[in-house]
Formats: sequence, structure tokens, C-alpha cells
Amino acid sequence: MRYLIGLLTVTLYSCGNSADHVINKHYQALGDVDEIENITTKADCMGPEGRYQTVTKSSTSDDYLLFLQDYEYKPNPFYALIKTKSKGYGLDTSLTSLGPLSNAVIAVLKAHEFHEMMLQPDKRYFGLKQLEDTTFFDQKCSQLIGSDHLGLPVRLFFDKESNLMAGIAQANPYKKGEVICVHFEDWNYGNGIPMFNRVNIRRGKKDQHILEYNKIVLNHPEFEKLELKKNKE
Repeated sequence: MRYLIGLLTVTLYSCGNSADHVINKHYQALGDVDEIENITTKADCMGPEGRYQTVTKSSTSDDYLLFLQDYEYKPNPFYALIKTKSKGYGLDTSLTSLGPLSNAVIAVLKAHEFHEMMLQPDKRYFGLKQLEDTTFFDQKCSQLIGSDHLGLPVRLFFDKESNLMAGIAQANPYKKGEVICVHFEDWNYGNGIPMFNRVNIRRGKKDQHILEYNKIVLNHPEFEKLELKKNKE
């Protein structure tokens, strides 16, 4: 299985195809996504340390994200509220602020918005240019290179047959030189807009996380942005 991608070795694609063309074909395959205002997801996850659960509640019009992660293998959950790419807060179990988060932590949490990045790739990544076609997780793909909001390099992969985004390879903001590869799997085409139900994350040769989604709701009728409560202490 080929999935480890060097982000810094770049060969620009010399054919007439462009990054805009790849992105446009992706949007055509998705259908009408302009009316999506928010996304709520819930996933059962397995990582090297054990099982955990991840819930995300995201707005597509700004950087708002409520991130909730509970673990079977340790007592304390990790909850966070992201308001902008430079403003986020850790939360306790009563959703009260525990203090600000660093930009690197915010970037890692925003990188868990897998469905939003698939629905809005050209809004989340910048300076996109097309490279030569490649294989990503045994999938023949067009690939684009660009950067995230921290200026770290990313590669986006789009399936050659369906034109849908197949995944992403991105630099780990915590470990220089390490690449995190994310593959979108188990697609559902029966509910209007195609959606993947599984995410396969590889970091290095042994570190693997699998996220199995049991809830993906677009435009949840009860979606509300959390009003931050400050700790009285």
C-alpha cells in the first residue's frame, strides 16, 4: 500500500489540466453543496492506545468548531471550542473554559473537520497547483499541492474515476518532517451528496487511527454555536 508522501519534493504537472479543473470536477461530482451551513459528526475510533469517540460540530461559513473526544483508555476527555484559526479554548466537561489553546493545537483540531475539508478544499488550502498523477492508498489520483493557514505544505488527492477527494497528506505541526496521511473510505452515494463513512489516518509506519462514522448530519436543525462559559475560579 502506497500512502507515505514526501511533501517537499515537487514536480509541477506540465499538461493543460490545472488545479482549478481538478477542484471543479470534484464539485461537479459532489452536487449542490452551497446550502450546507453546518456539519455535525460522531465517530467511533480506534488508535494505538485503544478506543475513543470523536464528535465535531462545525460551521461552514467561519472557523467555528466544537470538538469533543472521550476515551476508553483514560479518564479525562478532551473538549475544545474553536472560534477562529487563532482563538480557541480548552473546555471542561461542563463546557466551561479552561484557558486558551495554541495555534498549533487549533490547527490539529481543525484538521479533524474531515467532511468540511472534503466539501470546501479550495477554501481551506491555498496556492494550489497540480502535480503529476499518483497512487494514494492504492487509489489512482490526481494530486494538488498547496499550504494550510499555518503555511505548512499539504497534498490533496482526487480519485481519477469519481473525481471526488480521496484524502490529504499534511505536515504534522508538532513534529518536523512527519507527514500525516488521511484517506476517505466507505463512500455512501445514496443520500444526494456523496459522503465517506470511514477515515483511515496513517502517521509513520505503525501509528494508525480508524474513524468509523455513525452520524453525519448536514444542516442539523438544532445546531447552535456554544456561548463560552468562563471559569469562576
